[in-house]
Amino acid sequence: MAEDSHGAGPGSEFAAPLAELVWTLSDLERRLALGLTIALSEEGSTPDQWRILEILERLDSPTMGELAEASGMANASLSRTVDALEDTACAYRLPTVTDRRRITVHVSDRGRHKLVRIREIVAAWERTLQQRLGADAAQALLEATESAARSLGGAGSNLDLRPRHDRPR
Repeated sequence: MAEDSHGAGPGSEFAAPLAELVWTLSDLERRLALGLTIALSEEGSTPDQWRILEILERLDSPTMGELAEASGMANASLSRTVDALEDTACAYRLPTVTDRRRITVHVSDRGRHKLVRIREIVAAWERTLQQRLGADAAQALLEATESAARSLGGAGSNLDLRPRHDRPR
């Protein structure tokens, strides 16, 4: 006799409960990304540009490889994003002094000013999310996803994003 697929046991509600989690998280990510994209369009920016500007400021002129690792972005997407930041004079690339084949990326003064405005927009967007979700639910979601990300590891999970001068030597 076949078991009831809607039984009360753990994991029995879905054939693949972790797959359901992935779908739910993917849906949530799409909704959050859309809201953030709409909010950042006010500044003529994108979530990827915001992410790269934040990383540039924290890492203090990383190489493209370090930037790729910290952002988790594919090289082609990263290059397009950095190109867009260069086109708006928010970032620029320079070869390193010791190896001219290695390229470092720098945030410009204009990029720093844009980042300040972006942070204000993001803070307002976050306040709106907290109102819709509830502060406790928002905090619980953040803690659960951070814990899962640390447990699962992955690109950038062990990367110290503190500015170089703040890191232990």
